[in-house]
Amino acid sequence: MKEYLVLFFAVLLGYLYCDAQTTTTQKASYYHSKFNGRKTATGDIYREYLMTAASNIYKLGTRLLVTNKKNGKSVQVVVNDRMAPNIKGRVDLSKSAFQKIAQLHQGVVPVEVKVLEGSKDEDESL
Repeated sequence: MKEYLVLFFAVLLGYLYCDAQTTTTQKASYYHSKFNGRKTATGDIYREYLMTAASNIYKLGTRLLVTNKKNGKSVQVVVNDRMAPNIKGRVDLSKSAFQKIAQLHQGVVPVEVKVLEGSKDEDESL
């Protein structure tokens, strides 16, 4: 019985540790329309109707689930751009992606960001 309890808690702690490593609380904003048609860090052209994001935390190509903490609405995006290096703890969503979780007039909203595929940049100092 004791072995089962130890195994149960080991699995539970491992699950919680893994989830904590892939989910963070941040703020989300959106790209202004003036950036529509410009190149991103990946070389792609930014299109405000695509489900994309900019981040200094996640590697380019990482798929994220971004959930508005106030209303529970979520959107999946792919990181294809970087932000200004002085902006920390924020993810910029495409205009369409932001509209799926909040109204544009809100500007910046608290979100939970979960990595679906990819990882955080541990070695980049942006």
